[in-house]
Amino acid sequence: MNDIEETMKKSQRKFHFIHCHKEFYIKLAKTSALCYAWISLGLYSEVLGPTLPTLMHNTNSHYERIGMALSTRAIGLLFGSLIGGLLSDRYKPLRSIFIMLSLIVGAITTFIVPWCTNVIILTIVLFIAGFSHGFLTTNGNPLLASVWEEKAAGPFSLMHSGYGMGAALAPLLVKPFTISSNSSINNQSIISNRTNSTELVLVNAVIPYSIITGIILLCALYFMFIICIDHSTTSLKYNGIVSMKSNVKITSSSSSSSSSASLNVMHKIYSKCFSLKLIPYKCHHHYHINKSYLFLIYCIFITFFSIVGNERVFGKFMFTYALYSSIQLSLNDSYLINLIYWLCFCIARITVFFISLCLSSSIILLTLSIGTLCSSIGLCLLSLNKLTFFLCTILFSLFKSPLFPVTLSCINQSYELNGFIVIIINFGSSFGATLLQFIIGYLINYYGQIVFPYLVTSTSCLLLITVILLIIDLKYIDSGLWY
Repeated sequence: MNDIEETMKKSQRKFHFIHCHKEFYIKLAKTSALCYAWISLGLYSEVLGPTLPTLMHNTNSHYERIGMALSTRAIGLLFGSLIGGLLSDRYKPLRSIFIMLSLIVGAITTFIVPWCTNVIILTIVLFIAGFSHGFLTTNGNPLLASVWEEKAAGPFSLMHSGYGMGAALAPLLVKPFTISSNSSINNQSIISNRTNSTELVLVNAVIPYSIITGIILLCALYFMFIICIDHSTTSLKYNGIVSMKSNVKITSSSSSSSSSASLNVMHKIYSKCFSLKLIPYKCHHHYHINKSYLFLIYCIFITFFSIVGNERVFGKFMFTYALYSSIQLSLNDSYLINLIYWLCFCIARITVFFISLCLSSSIILLTLSIGTLCSSIGLCLLSLNKLTFFLCTILFSLFKSPLFPVTLSCINQSYELNGFIVIIINFGSSFGATLLQFIIGYLINYYGQIVFPYLVTSTSCLLLITVILLIIDLKYIDSGLWY
């Protein structure tokens, strides 16, 4: 009997060892798949920047129209975030399937974009692409949080740095297919309205867009492999994507997992806000009116309006500014600065993750906001030649890139990121991207490329002001004096 019991114990230990290692490898597989998804996201989102002159040429449109098309992509992102968050909470076991479907939609829209010869068709395609973007992020973030739970901080930084990697790869894929031709036609739709002729830089966009489509489809196949692994796994421990029969409750301390809050929480918040006209703050199971919460809502909206709007404007219009502004960089230098910008974007997010282990989020946020404003002022005043333009762009990328995750962390330290707060963040981000991309397209069309750095600087100034007010309000909330 003792021999039998000992044999059974050895078998159990061996099974437990294999099970634990299998669980860890599955976590790594899911994490690598999500990192790949964010690289794909960066590719098909930011390839629009280097190919913007080509898209304008193909659709026979000007900056105002192309700015409107890019704005509708941001609107699609908002709707995708809302619907994706709803389905992510309702059907947690299907998150990986939702991500796979959004990747397939993203691949289809990416393939169609270079074939669009009408700006209306391009606008519709970009709206669908934006929808898939938002749908992917609101399923990917909680999926990663459910996989790593309280240890998700490092994987989150790694996953989100993938966006910068993909964005950095985009100009490298586009550059070999560039077609430079001297055009003496009236190119007001492509260049500043003060110039009648310039070197028109076009791209044979079908090839790079097709390559990116293939990369995205490979990522979708990778997720299909992950789904098959989950389906063959009998354990219900893998938070959210194992079996439809699993009713295991999923919790996470990561602030990023709150990006798709539960419908019950949202319903309670909305009912209190709109039917009772009160601002919810739960203290001893009672809701209180407080001005600090209202002020917090305003600051969060304007802060993310500035952060995301500024980021979209710079990422999409930097390439054309480098080519057609008074700096007039060469084609190679324009691709190079685009590549450097996104590489610094990726590096900065990883670096700030380690810095945040030593400094508080509020100090980091204030420093980044000041650096963003100073570097954008440098773009207005100092970027008179290639060297200073490169320097100011690199500094802008290093300071600007970590603002989004650091702001989330700063808010979460003093106030829980509930469903209503996340809706405000998504709405502010989408509204900023929509409005500012439309404004920059309209202004460039009528006043030329010179308005680009001034719009970036004005939004950076607005960002610094709201960040200071946000930090003060959060400190006031944290002190417990606000109610």
